[in-house]
Amino acid sequence: MINGTPLPHGVNNYLKSNLSTNEKILISISCGLDSTVLFDLITKSEYLKNKNIYYLIFDHQKRSEGKYEIKQFIKFYNLSNKNLFLKRVSLKNKIKGFQEKSRSIRYNFLYNFSKKRNIENIFLGHHLDDLNETFFMRKIQQSGAVGLSNIFSDKFKNLKLHRPLSKYTKKQIKRYANRNKLIWFEDRTNLELDFTRNKIRHFLYSDKHLSKINQERLIFSKASYIRSLYKGFFKYNKNKIFEIEIEKFNNLNENLKFLVINSFYYKNRFLLKKQIRDENIRNLIKILNSNIQNGKERSIFSGKIGVFKKKIYINLT
Repeated sequence: MINGTPLPHGVNNYLKSNLSTNEKILISISCGLDSTVLFDLITKSEYLKNKNIYYLIFDHQKRSEGKYEIKQFIKFYNLSNKNLFLKRVSLKNKIKGFQEKSRSIRYNFLYNFSKKRNIENIFLGHHLDDLNETFFMRKIQQSGAVGLSNIFSDKFKNLKLHRPLSKYTKKQIKRYANRNKLIWFEDRTNLELDFTRNKIRHFLYSDKHLSKINQERLIFSKASYIRSLYKGFFKYNKNKIFEIEIEKFNNLNENLKFLVINSFYYKNRFLLKKQIRDENIRNLIKILNSNIQNGKERSIFSGKIGVFKKKIYINLT
């Protein structure tokens, strides 16, 4: 579904609904189309004080022309001020999992950067096409209902992640940029088919495909309640340690047990080094079904499970 509200009104309404005028925000900028439009809309809205808007540009150093583009971007938009910061990401372009590793570096840097400056609100340029691409990617990776029901998290640790463009298509965003004579720089590596996401983007380029995927994504998004199923069974204790309500859990049928564990790991996915697999979940269910009360500490996916004072705990080490 394409949002009929004009971009300036949509973003301005989003800011008024989610922030007070004196809050600090950080805009993550790539100098590409999406983050450029986001930057333009937020600054032109004049809802927030200029001194409270921070700009962070990531340079992945993948392209020789990248440094020149960043300099031109800063000059054109007159961003040479104390609220502008540049972070160079050093990763080899062809390494396995480049996009996932660079994403992890960006988010961890955003967290540490924001913590030092008491910033809680991070603005990202993701749009509707990004949502559908990620949904389709998760389908290919056989993600469960929990993962498909929530494509973009609205939090990273204690940071609030804002995506005011997520209801707008790439075409709408580009139309706005051209109409307002903005400049941005296209990353030529986005056209290279070495990365899975680029292949998916190429495949979904047809409006017919995108429309179908968008409809399916919306259906899953309405089942968002399954993301919180774990709350009645896994209770946070401290330092990545959770108490398991074992009796309540073992009264569930196997399908519900699977969804509960899936939702627990999805909620804590930023603590994990890799994605959980179905076999890992089935193994944990088997352990919890056994007489673990008298057992020793055992290794499980991304941690250990054991007994302390007759209570069962899982430690995500």
